[in-house]
Amino acid sequence: MGPAQGTGPFRCPKCGSVTWGQLQHCPECGESLTVECSECGGTWRYIYDYTYCPSCGAKVGKQRSKL
Repeated sequence: MGPAQGTGPFRCPKCGSVTWGQLQHCPECGESLTVECSECGGTWRYIYDYTYCPSCGAKVGKQRSKL
């Protein structure tokens, strides 16, 4: 995973269940909990609402990773 990693509790963007740590997907609904940069492949938690990739600086959208 990329440079910005959340390890504390947070809510799933799809179902709202509380999840935590380094999980890649929500244990309740399977939703991906990471966003992936289409330019460099860097990943980060969806809770970081970045406009630009923290790894390469490319403008990013809200598409979640399929990791």
